[in-house]
Amino acid sequence: MKTSKSNKNKMLFALLAGILYAISGLIQIVAGFGLEIGLTDALFIPADIFGGFILLVIGSVFLFGVKELNEGLNEGVAYVYVGIILALIFAGIYVLVIGANALEAYVILSDDFEGWTPLDDMKPGIYIAIIPLIAYFSWKSKMSLARGYLDE
Repeated sequence: MKTSKSNKNKMLFALLAGILYAISGLIQIVAGFGLEIGLTDALFIPADIFGGFILLVIGSVFLFGVKELNEGLNEGVAYVYVGIILALIFAGIYVLVIGANALEAYVILSDDFEGWTPLDDMKPGIYIAIIPLIAYFSWKSKMSLARGYLDE
């Protein structure tokens, strides 16, 4: 079965996003076990095993979509769309955490947050999500619960 141009674009997007999420998740998990990787500070990657697992799952969803699309199965598009939604949900949660901590630091003036800046809570799940956000706005009209998304 031949891959359509639209599905080819989705496959390339999912490959890029999947690799970025999987690598970031693995680095976060490795850092969570106490192994120092020089990239963690520069890329705002905290030592967080569970956060890394979340990124790894999102990356796996994207990469499974790539596998399905590469095999000519249109159902792979659903994995790409689910990966986009997962990425945006977790990025939103991380942004809400930053907002809550900003309230603690700047409104309540909590001693626990003295010297806190939003960069202290920056995570790869936020800045990598810019790519799925662009994809969402590009493809949102095709993202539907109806079966018609397979008829591109």
